[in-house]
Amino acid sequence: MEMNWILIRYGEIGLKSDYVRRSFEDRLINNIREGLKDRGIEGEVKRGYGRIFVNAEEVKEASEVLKRTFGVVSFSPCKKIPTDLEEVASELSKLGEEVLEEGESFAVRVRRTGDHSFSSKDVEEKAGSKILESRNVEVDLDSPDKKVMADIRQGQSYIFSEKIDGPGGLPLGTQGKVISLFRGDCSSLLATWMMMKRGCSITVLHGEMEPYSSEKTFTSSLEVLKKWSHGSEIELIEFDLGDKIFRFSEEGEKGYTCALCKRFMQRLASKAARKTNCKAIVTGDYINGRLDDFRLYDSVSSTPLIRPLIGMNKEQINKKCSEIAPGVQFEDSCEAEDKADAEIRKGKLEELEEKVSMEDLLKQAEKEVFEDENT
Repeated sequence: MEMNWILIRYGEIGLKSDYVRRSFEDRLINNIREGLKDRGIEGEVKRGYGRIFVNAEEVKEASEVLKRTFGVVSFSPCKKIPTDLEEVASELSKLGEEVLEEGESFAVRVRRTGDHSFSSKDVEEKAGSKILESRNVEVDLDSPDKKVMADIRQGQSYIFSEKIDGPGGLPLGTQGKVISLFRGDCSSLLATWMMMKRGCSITVLHGEMEPYSSEKTFTSSLEVLKKWSHGSEIELIEFDLGDKIFRFSEEGEKGYTCALCKRFMQRLASKAARKTNCKAIVTGDYINGRLDDFRLYDSVSSTPLIRPLIGMNKEQINKKCSEIAPGVQFEDSCEAEDKADAEIRKGKLEELEEKVSMEDLLKQAEKEVFEDENT
């Protein structure tokens, strides 16, 4: 059966007020169009009540775009036909003949919106009878091997046999901008992705850490994010962090290098957030040590911090990353990170910040980051 339409379902958007719902639908439609355009796919994107529809010849390629479009809960490649009881039942029967193997069980599922002279059950019974007459199969309404389905909407009906999961969430770009402390490791990738799923546009703040860490992992991770970003391009801010890490490790003390680096990044990110109109800072932190340390890091920032991974452990983070970025080999992005067990003391940390001339290092980084602006 030729299927050149795709029926798209969303979730949270439908719970919003009429005005917000319309705005979010517009954004989702725009993001889908941008995703199709990026892949060179010609297609028409239309709005329907509670649904969005794509009409394209390259259905398989368009499906790959929808799998990475935030706001899409599920979708179905389908055939569009007029709403007539006999025709809908006949098309469902033809589809059943195509997808069902001998001896398999099936169920017909029909969803109907609007006023019609027949019910959803009428369609299911008529189509089911036709399928039973044409194939050696059996009905199983509870746990069928296959389903043939129809979504009937006033004058048009959509026939399909599968529901493909999308990422869900909210359309990218509906919740404002956040700045991500993006090292390119597994945790920073997942934290950034999760904020994108909640509708946030992303500005990436990345400190190049050579010779302490290769940029290969960062480049691979950024390419992964770009595949999910259609409709809201990722903004990249880069600077040299390697020379700052050298300063922290040479003039600091054992157990304090990582803390100095994190407080440096929080300060710089807070300044960058104000200049780029970002509403929050996102980090890939999770509980892997002392909660009190977070207070030391956060106290230097004037911008709210978000830690999407705070309730996850390393195993859960790695598993989710492998789903988002299959085949990508992540490595520890900071070999200079100090694993010492000694408790970090605020007074000592502030003393070391003066010793390494933290303010001078920040001014240097600001000049790199905002070289075209007065800082």
